[in-house]
Amino acid sequence: MRGAVRDGLISKTPCRDIRLPHADKTVIRLLAPEQVMRLSRAMPPKYGPLVLLGAAAGLRQGEAFGLSVDRVRFADQMISVDRQVVIVDRRPTLATPKSPASVREVPMPVFLAETLEKHIADHSPADLLFSTSRDNLMRRDYFNARIWKPAIKAATLLPDTTFHDLRHTFASTALAEGVPISEVSRWLGHESITTTVDLYGHLVPEASERARTALDSAFRSALDVPPMCPEGE
Repeated sequence: MRGAVRDGLISKTPCRDIRLPHADKTVIRLLAPEQVMRLSRAMPPKYGPLVLLGAAAGLRQGEAFGLSVDRVRFADQMISVDRQVVIVDRRPTLATPKSPASVREVPMPVFLAETLEKHIADHSPADLLFSTSRDNLMRRDYFNARIWKPAIKAATLLPDTTFHDLRHTFASTALAEGVPISEVSRWLGHESITTTVDLYGHLVPEASERARTALDSAFRSALDVPPMCPEGE
């Protein structure tokens, strides 16, 4: 609206003195490693590794759909994320990720590298690792209805389990194992570490105990110093 005022389209903005509602906090649902593996195995073999890309590398769904063979760098065990599948004019197309921070390098665990290596050997993808049966770009609605929903049912997971829950699982698992939240934020492709802290800060293990220890250490010596007497006493 301010832009419309600057461009002379309207004389003044109606967006004045508006009290915005509080945004609801994102519900974080985490999957246990056993649930992740069960879900991966419940998928059609061609799509099982997609689950691990979410849970073990933190890729968004569109980023996983846009991952190509040459972006999986087995030599240095890294995944390059620099494009995603989006819908433009009702057609799937390859595009850059949602923000500059989303263009990133993500470490690839050995078990994920082995899974992707086998996937490439079994399915011989020329470019994208995952596509439809007709080698078209994957549509989110097609995948969710035809592949994801049947798989979560077969894996006996909650019916509203989403692909993004795998991303939450990746972040929480890394933090639980002591990975610094700054690194997790970078691997997730967040523009600001504030986003990561808001979402996952409460999952950092022993954070409260570390805070107590640090404050005790800082103030303990001061507590042992006798109080100063008022001047003249």
